[in-house]
Formats: sequence, structure tokens, C-alpha cells
Amino acid sequence: MLNMGKGFDFREFKAKQEKLALEWKSNGGKVVGHYCNYVPEEILHAAGILSIRLLGTTDNITHADAHIQSFVCKLIRAGLDMGLKGELDYMDGMVIPNTCDGMRLLFEIWKKNMDKGFLRLLDLPILIRQGLSQDRMRNDFGLFKRQVEEYFGKLILEEELSNSIRVYNENRTLLKELYNLRRKEEGIISSVEAYEAVLASLTWPKELSSELLKSMIAEANKKIAERKEVKSKPKVRFHVSGSVLTDLRILEIVEEFGGVVISDDLCTGTRYYWDNVEETGDPMKAITNRYIEKLPCPCKSPNDERHDFIFDSIRQGDVHGVIFVMEKYCDPHLFDYPLLRKQIMDMNIPTLGIESELGVSGQEQLRTRIQTFINVVQGGQ
Repeated sequence: MLNMGKGFDFREFKAKQEKLALEWKSNGGKVVGHYCNYVPEEILHAAGILSIRLLGTTDNITHADAHIQSFVCKLIRAGLDMGLKGELDYMDGMVIPNTCDGMRLLFEIWKKNMDKGFLRLLDLPILIRQGLSQDRMRNDFGLFKRQVEEYFGKLILEEELSNSIRVYNENRTLLKELYNLRRKEEGIISSVEAYEAVLASLTWPKELSSELLKSMIAEANKKIAERKEVKSKPKVRFHVSGSVLTDLRILEIVEEFGGVVISDDLCTGTRYYWDNVEETGDPMKAITNRYIEKLPCPCKSPNDERHDFIFDSIRQGDVHGVIFVMEKYCDPHLFDYPLLRKQIMDMNIPTLGIESELGVSGQEQLRTRIQTFINVVQGGQ
């Protein structure tokens, strides 16, 4: 068992990710990194593998630029840089999805320069709602399961898959409960705390993440029960859209100037945990159906469901403004951005676009832009 420790919080946990991975390995488990919400983590978990979502680093790139163009997104280059420097040597493998040209290129570079351990390209279809594409996805997931079994020498039984489905569903359900609690009880949990919880779920053992989420939700409910009715100035409510969000200073600045982030459609947010797996019937079929039907990413088509989810989040949350956090050189999101921005502005909702490379440079400039945007939104209310 992993030792959580008394008073352990998400901020501490994030800093000790590698230590926890090594502790997992010391108990006989394996560790595999991956890049995408479309990687079926339940299959890895059922094989005793801790799957860790690679979120890159804001450190300067020192090795990767010799292997990949500088106009590839920072998420890809940072992960490659960490691998080349040996910072991921504690991992037993890597799963890279074919979500864009940059990821496809990353797989080839990784294979050539770090071809050690379990390495697989998850080549899933782009048109995921068509019959032939769904058949292909079922075949791809079945092949992935067999590859995991063969490499790690572990036959994955149906009951083990069913157990992993329950473990992951519990974690997703708790994250969704936290999300809805923030929307209903404004200010009871800070945006930073909430998104740290999601980042934790992406990178830590699910069982441990779930225990911490339960504690976090219980503490929030206790605050709600003890809170006295005090009239306070209404906050400006924001929806955040984009791919990955790891620079949480953006959220801190929003709250500093009287705003609150109450909804999102981030890759490191709702798109990760919004949909559960059916817990009855054939577990492999249920897992595959979940990834076919889940809230889609811009790398998949069609995208109408994602846009509708955003519009519903804006209406249901009485959102006053939308902040787009766009990773530089992220083609799928940047292609999607102009139409989505226009559709939101047609709803008379103002938007702000922030360019990121896993972090935003010029903090004072960022503070000025966000403060100005909040003032504009308040003026239009």
C-alpha cells in the first residue's frame, strides 16, 4: 500500500510524483507514460501498470531541438526532452497516440533514440462515429490489450478489467462531483485546488487520488454546512477552453481580480473524466464504447458534440466570459478556435485568447490582460 501521510495535499503530491511511481514499482507494479485521453488506461491498470499522463515541463529545451522542429508544440518537445535526458528512465514504457502529425513524428523519434521498454503507437481513427471506424477502434484496443499481455507477461482477466473499470469510474465520478460542487457553491473550492486535483488524477495512482478527492469533497461540504449567509460581491464567472492547462497562475490571477472559473472543456479537465464506462456486460466492449462515445477532442471528428457541451456549460453556468488557453503550434485546437470563438461571440459572450507553451511568459503582462478582460466583462453585465 502507498502511504498517503497525514495532511498530504495535492500540491505536495504533485511534487512527489516520481517518488510515488517508484514506490508503485517497489510493490511489483510497472509504470507506463502516455500522452492522451484516448489511451485506454483501464487495460494498463488491469495489468498492474500505473499509467502516468505526460504533462511536459516549463524548463528550457536542451536536447529535443536536435531531433524535432521548434515549431512543434511544447508538450511534445518537452516530453521528448525529458526522455532524452533520462528523466523518464523510471518508466517501463510509453504509449504515443496518433492524434496529430507532431505525435506521429514523436513516435518515430522515440523509437529511434529511446527504443527501450514497452513502446506502442496507438493509431486510432479520426472519424470515430462511423461504423467502420468503430470496428477499427475495437480491433485496435483488442490488439493493444494483447500487446500489453505479451510484453509484460500478464494475462488480463475479465474480472480484473471489470475491477479497473470500477476504480476509474469512481475517480471520474468524484472529479465530476467536485466540478459540480464548484459550480453550485461558488468560491467554496478555489480553481487552483480543483485543477490540481485533476492533474493529480492524471499522474497518480487512481486509488490514492480517489481517497484524496473524497477528503477534499468532505472538507468542502463541511465548509458549506458551517458557512453563514453573507452577502458578497458577485464574482465574474468564466469558462476555460483549450488543450492542456498546467500553468495554474492563470487561475490565480482570475481569482485575484474577482473572477472564478466554474467550467471547462480542457484535455486536462472535463474531457478526461466526464464519461464513465458501462459496468455490465463484456468489459472490453464497454471500455471501447466509452472511448468511442466520450466527449471528443478536436483531433477527432465530428466535433459538434464538443461544441454543444461548451455552449451548454456556458448557459447552465451563467458564464460571463470565455478564456481560451491555446498551446502554441497545437494544430487541432488552433484549427478549431476561429469557428468556436465566433460561435461563442454570437452568444454575446466576450472571449480572451491566451497563448501558452505549457506556461505563460510575462506574468505582469498576463495580469494586465486578465484584469482588463474582467473589467470589460463587468462593464457589459
